[in-house]
Amino acid sequence: MKKIHLKIRPTILFILILVVSISIVISLGLQYYFSKQLAFKGTSESVEQIAEKTKLISKNSYEASNNLLSLLELSSAIHDAPKEQERHLMLKKLTRSLLHNNLIYALYIGYSNGDFYEVINLENEGNLKEKFESKKNERWLVIKIIKKDDIQVETKHYMDKSLNYTRTLSSVTQYNPTHRLWYKKAMQSNEMIKTKPYLFANLGSMGVTYSKRIESSNNVIAFDVSLKSISRFLKEQEFIKGTQLYIFDDNGKVIASNISEDSYPANINEVLKNSSKNKLSTVIFNEADYSVSNIPLNENNEVKTYLSILVPQDAMLKPYNEKIYFSLVLNILFLLILIPIVWLATKLIVRPIDKLMEENKKIINQDFDNVKVIETPVCELHYLSESFYTMASAIKKHEEAQVKLMDSFIEVLAGAIDNKSKYTGGHCNRVPILSVMLAQKASSETSGIFKDFELSSKEELREISIAAWLHDCGKVTTPEYVVDKATKLETIYNRIHEIRTRFEVIHRDLIIESFYKIQDGEDEIFVNAWLEKEHLTLKSDFEFISKANKGSEFMSQEDKQRVHDIAQRVWIREFDNTLGLSQEEQKRHIIKTSKKEYLLADKQEHIIQREDFSKEEHEKFGFKIEVPEDLYNLGEVYNLTIEKGTLTPEERFKINEHMIMTIKMLEKLPFPKHLQRVPEYAGAHHETLIGTGYPKKLTKEQMSIPARIMAVADIFEALTASDRPYKEAKKLSEAIKILSYMAKDKHIDEDIFNLFLSSGVYLEYAHLYLNKEQIDEIIIKEYLLAS
Repeated sequence: MKKIHLKIRPTILFILILVVSISIVISLGLQYYFSKQLAFKGTSESVEQIAEKTKLISKNSYEASNNLLSLLELSSAIHDAPKEQERHLMLKKLTRSLLHNNLIYALYIGYSNGDFYEVINLENEGNLKEKFESKKNERWLVIKIIKKDDIQVETKHYMDKSLNYTRTLSSVTQYNPTHRLWYKKAMQSNEMIKTKPYLFANLGSMGVTYSKRIESSNNVIAFDVSLKSISRFLKEQEFIKGTQLYIFDDNGKVIASNISEDSYPANINEVLKNSSKNKLSTVIFNEADYSVSNIPLNENNEVKTYLSILVPQDAMLKPYNEKIYFSLVLNILFLLILIPIVWLATKLIVRPIDKLMEENKKIINQDFDNVKVIETPVCELHYLSESFYTMASAIKKHEEAQVKLMDSFIEVLAGAIDNKSKYTGGHCNRVPILSVMLAQKASSETSGIFKDFELSSKEELREISIAAWLHDCGKVTTPEYVVDKATKLETIYNRIHEIRTRFEVIHRDLIIESFYKIQDGEDEIFVNAWLEKEHLTLKSDFEFISKANKGSEFMSQEDKQRVHDIAQRVWIREFDNTLGLSQEEQKRHIIKTSKKEYLLADKQEHIIQREDFSKEEHEKFGFKIEVPEDLYNLGEVYNLTIEKGTLTPEERFKINEHMIMTIKMLEKLPFPKHLQRVPEYAGAHHETLIGTGYPKKLTKEQMSIPARIMAVADIFEALTASDRPYKEAKKLSEAIKILSYMAKDKHIDEDIFNLFLSSGVYLEYAHLYLNKEQIDEIIIKEYLLAS
């Protein structure tokens, strides 16, 4: 899993924002918690105050009602029955009582004979005038029910505020006060009684009646209190918007509320009935949270009522939440102001760190000379910068020493390769020089195949140089006798001497045989002629074999056959040929009982088998050069019949194998990143552009420009080298002509060959390393190829 790396500036900012945010969240959380507690406490106190006020009002109302009825009871006129055309003497007292008590909208007296007298304050309730169809100037309504001829006649007298009649209406009614509950209950007690809430026929709304039996009579005085007036009182107690106040009985039936009846929640009766008494609890209805408290009013023992206060928690908490939101906004503003301040403040740390990173990049890129101490007021960063500078100087010295040591090793190895054979001379020393010269010219070109080729650092140039130094390092594994093989029979020594000895043996055997012939009676002249002829043939055969051994001429099929014919001569071996052999020779040697030997032979012991060869590894490296089955074949006939040159296919592969070994050796070396292309550059200088080279049979597209440059440098140096004892150094024009042919045949890159000529590298190199007599005049345009 890839590791995530964070930049210090945003990290510091993030941590600070995180810490401040956590502090804000904790602070606001605590504020919310304590605000909620405070809100519930404040609500509880408000609920208690309303409850006490309601209880007090209920108590005072009860006492006031009792006092009112008691005072009215003392009036002597209260016993007078109502008369149809006369004012009742109690009219003024009753209207005055109604004016001083706005909870009471009607006072009335029920008589035992069924008569009824009632005074109604038309302006007490908002809809009383509508209910009684009163006119604008009508303030009071007096209702009289008087029994006439067994008929109950109801008379309504409308009066203005001065108690002047405005109009009178009469009608028949079935109403009899003695049948009413308030009358019956009053007759059963000497105290004032209060009915349960019931529907007032006149108002069409709920109310309660207070009534009392008039002393020393069967008449009852009473008054009605509309629950709307209680609801108005409850509405005045709404201390939080949306608060619902209910007065209800034991069954949960609502007696009064500060909201209209049609706005009651559907399950309000169940909520009121099941809510805890004298305890603030939470209920959910209408998908909202409410804090509810039910307080018993218990103003008397006959009717038990309760006050329920439901406070919406959202509204209850709103003032506190607003303060919290305000605090949140302030904290966010503080955070928004803090962020740029911190961002700017972190520059004090980040800028020096960024500069340190730049210095560190210089160290990574090995630009040690430009590493410097940065200026910073932060002490630790200043010391760190100084340590960077010191470290850069130390690394520079160490790397210079390492580079010097590495270059020395490379030069020693290249020198050893050159000195291994007298035929290679200073090849490994001069190829790097020519390769670098040509690579620099290619880097300065801006067209053709070179437009994207640029040596941007000295390390890239050094990479090419090291590759050139090591391009033949695999030759350390090539035996010298193969590299320097001057004759076909040469191994560690030239085996022609061994074969000549056999000819000498046969020569002497012929002389001995001639003596035996003469001794046996053959003609001496004839025998001497035979001997001379055989000796001449033998000498001719040896001269032929010796000439074939040089390999300077192409061997025809007839010549090969003559070698086979000569090889059939037989000589007799007397001594044991298994004595004095090395362990390796003994492994290959086959013991023969016969002493007959052939003059030339391909024996089993001449075959040296290939060992430790891995085809899988060969293919893994991408090598496509064909590998002979045997490591070496030292067979005398096999070697003498080589058509051209002195090398067998096995020996030719062994020489070409130096490229395989070069690549393997370089691939195993742990080159640093800036030298990782050394194996590729060094391992392709014997490839061609058309896949006929070795060891990988690469094409032009598969080879980099430096690899193709090295091929040109390698060939040109070999052609013009004057320190090779086996050949004369070619003149400049001859070498250029050969290169031009190779470019035409796609053995070398024609663009690089053209650059080699047009840039003047060939001449610059020639003046440095060729003999004066090698440098002749060249007309460049004759050799430049169209690409």
